[in-house]
Amino acid sequence: MAALTPDEMYSMSGEAVASIQLAALRMRFGDLVGRISVLGRLAEEQRIDAIESIEDAAALLFPHSFYKSYPLTLIDNSRFDRLTRWLGGLTSVDLSTFDASGCKTIDDWIQALDAETDVRVVHSSGTSGKLSFLPRGTPEIDAMAAAWPRGYTGFGNEPNNPLPGIENVPVLLPNFRRGGLGPVRMIDGIVRRIYGGRENMIVALHPGRMSADMLSLGGRIRAAEAKGERGALELPLQLLARRDAFLKEQSEAPARRSAFFARVAAEFRGRRVVLLGNWAQHHDIASEALKKGIAKVFSPDSLLMIVGGLKGRKLPDDYRDVIKSYLGIQNLRAGYGMSECVALHPACPQGNYHLQPFIIPFVLDPQTGAPLPRTGMQRGRYGFVDLLAQTHWGGFLSGDAVTLCWGDTRPCACGRSGPYVHSEIRRYAEIEGGDDKVTCAGAPEAHDKALSFLHELG
Repeated sequence: MAALTPDEMYSMSGEAVASIQLAALRMRFGDLVGRISVLGRLAEEQRIDAIESIEDAAALLFPHSFYKSYPLTLIDNSRFDRLTRWLGGLTSVDLSTFDASGCKTIDDWIQALDAETDVRVVHSSGTSGKLSFLPRGTPEIDAMAAAWPRGYTGFGNEPNNPLPGIENVPVLLPNFRRGGLGPVRMIDGIVRRIYGGRENMIVALHPGRMSADMLSLGGRIRAAEAKGERGALELPLQLLARRDAFLKEQSEAPARRSAFFARVAAEFRGRRVVLLGNWAQHHDIASEALKKGIAKVFSPDSLLMIVGGLKGRKLPDDYRDVIKSYLGIQNLRAGYGMSECVALHPACPQGNYHLQPFIIPFVLDPQTGAPLPRTGMQRGRYGFVDLLAQTHWGGFLSGDAVTLCWGDTRPCACGRSGPYVHSEIRRYAEIEGGDDKVTCAGAPEAHDKALSFLHELG
């Protein structure tokens, strides 16, 4: 299904998609249940030894807490041997022979895994004070890259259908070139799969590596400040040693971003480019540039993809127009995605996020965890099974509150068939005042036991 064009994907009947999804779900579960120990434990607790229907998978969604269920003391005490054992419970890749004895920091650990195993750790930004670690493999990184052009490709009579020549368009990346964040991992796959190894097609704000240790440090400081406990915060020596570098990095970031966009505006003016980033980031740069009389910088057929919402910022009502005026691009594309999902779901001209057919979506009642009907329009917690995941289980229960239309009673006006998510997406942690009370489908104690087992592995 990954080779389908957007026109083909979004023109399939619901019955055809469901039939293919069920066959693929059975294959994925059958292949991974005996190779991923936590999935095996959860399936055993839920008394599921085979998938009979799509609904069966609702009881096998890993809550987002699974990927940060390790004891934080493992990092504080540099016990990356035990952290590796914990990670091994989430992947089909055998990590039993990996030697983590030389790892003193998170960065050491991730880079050693990159060099010596087939696991490519994707980590979160650590805003809660604790990083999530997702064990991806090279198949998932390549699948991310293969899916990337579809985010810009139109449907029917929309612009960029078909999408011309993206393999010759440079990417302007307002981020680090290296590291374990999902978008950066995707760039690794894009260079290999789309650009044939041409690293010069990526123009990054930072040519170096985004430090996971820096993110961990920043997250812990922010979490302690939010609780009024910064004075009581105790950090391990390996993080304290990097505190000054983190503070310097933080203070220089605004000036560095401005310099980066000034440089690319000069070097790439009038050219077709691909731009990545988030709304707040692009709005800040655009506002500053327009004040200096810098406008319509790139070719109008350039490509922009925004992921991640407003990042907690309150922007002016005309923020999109400000960005358009600076960039000179009229076709701004937004996408809905997360580190736990290989594919990105692009927004259509109506502003809805259309789910690609290799994603099996679920909407769960936020109070009971029961899956809501797979018809009409449903509001609740978003979960899914990502059928592109090959080395880890693609079942995931997010922290997002969504409104999902199944497309059967209210098709989107853009003409695409199938389910879509409305643009207003909120976090349950925000709705519930900072406490995301995850209730899983099936028996909650089964998920608790699987989580306890994963914790014991660490």
